[in-house]
Amino acid sequence: MQESKFIKKYSATWEKLESLSSIINKKGVKSLSSKQVKDFLNIFKQCSHHLAYTRTHYPNSNIVSYLNNLVSKGHSHVYTVKKSSFRNFKNYIFSGFPELLKKNRIYLLGSLGFFTLGIIISFLFVLYKPEQAYLFLPGDLVESIKANKLGGGEWNYPLMSSYIMINNITVALRAFVLGITLGLGTIYVLFFNGTMLGALTALVYLYADPIKYWSLILPHGIIELSAIFISGAAGLIIAKSILLPGKYSRKHALIAASKQAVSLVIGVVFMLIIAGIIEGFFTPLDISNHLKLLFAAITAIILSIYCSIPYFNKQD
Repeated sequence: MQESKFIKKYSATWEKLESLSSIINKKGVKSLSSKQVKDFLNIFKQCSHHLAYTRTHYPNSNIVSYLNNLVSKGHSHVYTVKKSSFRNFKNYIFSGFPELLKKNRIYLLGSLGFFTLGIIISFLFVLYKPEQAYLFLPGDLVESIKANKLGGGEWNYPLMSSYIMINNITVALRAFVLGITLGLGTIYVLFFNGTMLGALTALVYLYADPIKYWSLILPHGIIELSAIFISGAAGLIIAKSILLPGKYSRKHALIAASKQAVSLVIGVVFMLIIAGIIEGFFTPLDISNHLKLLFAAITAIILSIYCSIPYFNKQD
């Protein structure tokens, strides 16, 4: 084909690619409709073939330089690695993470159930027979709580609060990672740490001041404990993919479940950061215990509303 005829035949196609590339440069690929995106990809492929053709048949023509520049621009739009943006982060925080919580609510309830069972059992055991606290808690911690009543001294509540925070962060990570043990490790971590909290609470009711205890635990504990339940759910998701892969192979089911579980854990990290900020800056304030409990209640309400976002956005 003569060069002039070749140019006349395909110039409209090249102009179309140039136009779409210009739009992407100015407004981004998201400004294109789905049809325009498909057209862009198809035209880009055609122009790539045209470039190869002109290099073979018209190697000394200016059209080669023109098409090379045009295809290079298109190439940058097609193959550039997509970078994370603030918008993606915002979408994850305000819609993606709550949607994941809704989608995996069965696993969340299971995680909460194992933890709560541990709390109830140890609380009743210790309340009935305080000596059994040594089964669930370090001996020095038990003695410290008992000394508050017997010695009349001031128990180190901030130290106890920090102890629980560090423990909860460790628990959250273990609950997720041990999902690979067919869920047995995850269940153990949730149940055992539930027994620790239940035993500690029972001791405080027997020997210390419950109001002060809750005022130092709940302001950050509401978020922290929720993070543990979510991490446990992530572990159970992994366990389910191994035990019941469904129509997929175990390998592919595990890969898909791991991606979903990691997405949940990313949210857990942010929750633990928020809990840590509250623990570091609000909990130590010298204010009324009742004000701290009020803050905890507000935290619980906000968290409940946040988790309900997918239900508010539901369209009938």
